[in-house]
Amino acid sequence: MLPFTLVSQPDHAEALAKLGPGRDLSLLVLYFGELSLRAFLQRILAAAGYENPGTELHLLEWPADRPLDLAGLCRNLGVSKVLLFGYDPARLGLHFEVANYYSVTVGGVTYLQADSLEFIEQTKAAGDNRAAAALWTAVKDGFARTND
Repeated sequence: MLPFTLVSQPDHAEALAKLGPGRDLSLLVLYFGELSLRAFLQRILAAAGYENPGTELHLLEWPADRPLDLAGLCRNLGVSKVLLFGYDPARLGLHFEVANYYSVTVGGVTYLQADSLEFIEQTKAAGDNRAAAALWTAVKDGFARTND
């Protein structure tokens, strides 16, 4: 008999409910952490052209230790881009790994995995801009807002 592993997918109904009514938006941003990190995230998004994230993208705060069927959520929302801050892809039901700050397209959705907001903010405050610079390069190369 061939060895194999069955991979179960978590649900995404709770995440969908947290996002509210559906809108035709192409970007989903997932983050976790303290409320104070939201201001840092706001600055990142504003630099990328998202002045009013509530109407320009889907913004979901999701606990890092909770599973989520991200692919199912993406299909349900119809998004084409996902920006993840500090998540383990397997916990989100994604069974591929890519180095942080390099995007990958799978099933018509482009994913960008970054370090956690807390890590990026702390290292930047300590004078190490490598993570922030890598994030900015990746965001402007494929995740910045366009006026189309």
